[in-house]
Amino acid sequence: MPLLPIDLQTLFTQTSQVGREQAARKDAPPLAQQLQGAQLAQKAEQLDHAVNQPREQDKESEKVKDRKGGGAPRRRRQPGAKRAAPDALPSTDVVRDPALGRNVDISS
Repeated sequence: MPLLPIDLQTLFTQTSQVGREQAARKDAPPLAQQLQGAQLAQKAEQLDHAVNQPREQDKESEKVKDRKGGGAPRRRRQPGAKRAAPDALPSTDVVRDPALGRNVDISS
């Protein structure tokens, strides 16, 4: 089927429209990504300024358990007995340097 001059005339008038459509198709994905990024940023901004509710509340964190009758029985102290003195420091090896003094001069 041959092309007639009228067909060519119609096709040439449509070339600018075809060019616009191709440019729009090429630019569509980056524009969609940019729009989606802007929406995510706006949503994040709203969440930053909103009052946050706790996501999950455990049932055990709401309750305070009373200890009744559990555990080892406590020993009662006899009236004449003395309390044992607690150790002042735990038993650790302390390294001391004889070249260093024990006094600190705070006047300058």
